[in-house]
Amino acid sequence: MLETRKVFIDTQSFVKAGLHFDGAAFRSFRKYCEANEFFHVSTSVVEREVKSKIALSVKDAINAIQTFRRKARLLSSLDDEQIKGLFEEISDDDIYKKSEDVFEEFMKACSTEVVEADQINAEELLSLYFETRPPFGEGKKKAEFPDAISILSLKSYLQNDEKIYIVSDDGDLKAFCDEEANFISVESLDKLLDIYTTHTSVRHQQVKQYFIDNEESIKQKITEFLEDCDVYNSSMWEDAEVDGGLSVLNLGNIEPSVLYIDDEESQITFDIDVEFEVTVIGPDFNNGIYDREDGRIYTFDSTLRTSIISTTYTVEVFLHYEFIDGELVNAKADGLYIAGTSGGIEVAVEENEPDWR
Repeated sequence: MLETRKVFIDTQSFVKAGLHFDGAAFRSFRKYCEANEFFHVSTSVVEREVKSKIALSVKDAINAIQTFRRKARLLSSLDDEQIKGLFEEISDDDIYKKSEDVFEEFMKACSTEVVEADQINAEELLSLYFETRPPFGEGKKKAEFPDAISILSLKSYLQNDEKIYIVSDDGDLKAFCDEEANFISVESLDKLLDIYTTHTSVRHQQVKQYFIDNEESIKQKITEFLEDCDVYNSSMWEDAEVDGGLSVLNLGNIEPSVLYIDDEESQITFDIDVEFEVTVIGPDFNNGIYDREDGRIYTFDSTLRTSIISTTYTVEVFLHYEFIDGELVNAKADGLYIAGTSGGIEVAVEENEPDWR
C-alpha cells in the first residue's frame, strides 16, 4: 500500500546506482514525477554531496584517460579517424560541467523541491550525536553529520501528519526511520516503484506471475546475453587474456520488481546471482627464467587457468502484452539488458591461486 507520494533519495542510493541518472529505475521515477504521481523532495546536503561525488568520479575518469593516452601514444600517429578521436583534447571544465548538468537535468525533470538546512533544530542535532542515537549510532561517527542534517531538514519541512519515503540502504538512516512515524524506510528505488505498481492495479500481480511461469526461458536469455559479452582479464598476470569468453554454470532465483506499468508494457528489474566459468591463458611465469641483468622473467610457454566466479548482476527487462478483460495476453519479454556489461565483463584471474583461499 502506498502511504505517501513524497520521496527522498539519499546520496548513498545515487552512488550505488553509479551516478547514472538515466538508469531504468531513475527513468521510471522521473516519468512518475512528471505525471505528478510522485513528488521528489531533496535537501541541500544531498545536492552538494552528489555534486561532490560526481566531481570525484570525473577526476578519476580524466586520470584514466590521461594514463591510457600516455601508454597508447603510438596509436595517435595512425591514420584512422576513430583512433584519432581517442586523443582529441576536451576541456576538463567542460567535462565537469556536462557531468553535473546530467544531475541537474534529472532534478529539474522531477520538479525536485530542495529543502535547505536553515530550519533544523540544532539542539536536536547535538542530542542525537551525544546520545549516540541514529543516524550516529555507536562510535558517534562524525561522518554521519551530513546525514543527520539532511534528515532533520526533512523533519522541519514535513507537516505534523505528513509522511515521506526515505530511499536508502544505509543502516543508520533505517534505524532513524524506525523511530520516526513520518519517515518510511525503503531500501532501494526499485522497491519503492514496486510498491507503487502494486498500489495501482492488478496488472502488477499478473506481470509478476509471468516471470514465475517463464523463469526458465528468461534465465536462458540471461545466459545467452552473458555468454555473448566480451570478457577481459584485469589481474596482475601480465599479458594474460580470456580464452573463449565465459560459460554460465548456475543462476539464482528471479524476484522481479516492477518499475513501470501500463496497459501495453511494463519495465521490470531484478538482481540475480550468477556463477560462471572462465579460462585465462597467459605466460608461464612459474617455469620462466629470471634474468638479473634485465630484472625480468623470460617465459617460453603459455599456461591455462580455469576459475569459477560468483557475482550478482542487475537485469532490466521490458514486457509487452495486451491487457484484455482483466487478463494479460500475448506477453513477450524483450529488451533484456544486464547493467554494467556494456564495456565487457571484467574478471581478475591470476596465474596462481591466492594464498588466502
